[in-house]
Amino acid sequence: MSDGINLININGGNQTIVPLKKLQLLRLVAISLLFIISAVSIILFILVALSPLPELKRQEQSLRTTLAQSHTEMGKLALVDERVTSIDKLMQQKKSFHQTIDLLQSKMSGDVTVKSLRVDKNMIILTVSSKSLQSLDNFLNGLVQSVQNKQGFSQVTLSDLSSQNVDSVYTLTVNLVML
Repeated sequence: MSDGINLININGGNQTIVPLKKLQLLRLVAISLLFIISAVSIILFILVALSPLPELKRQEQSLRTTLAQSHTEMGKLALVDERVTSIDKLMQQKKSFHQTIDLLQSKMSGDVTVKSLRVDKNMIILTVSSKSLQSLDNFLNGLVQSVQNKQGFSQVTLSDLSSQNVDSVYTLTVNLVML
């Protein structure tokens, strides 16, 4: 055999390839890393187990379900909101007849009663009745005075005057053009 192939150390037979202190240090590092990795794994497991993420996912799912169920109610609410807005716009555009009706009532005496009232765009057709022609005359003169003073009306036209002989009730119908 050749001398160069022999793996046994001829010079000192007990010498090791890796020194013993380095091997102990390497074992200590390996055991330390094993404990560190175990501790980190346990800590991560505890953090995942105690994490609020699964609860948040359940809450999200329940909120999505609630939102899906209330989708029709939200549509109804939007429809009601749109209608309220439309009604508000119409109310702002509509003419107020309170002052006109108050003016008509102020011209009536106690025994004059309203039989019918019809309001068109700028015209009011009013039918009143009374047992006294004098009361109807005072009412008609009051309306004429309002036209002359330009209070509420620009024109008054007598369209009908009739009487019922049975009850002695007189009926007066006038057309009033509003200002």
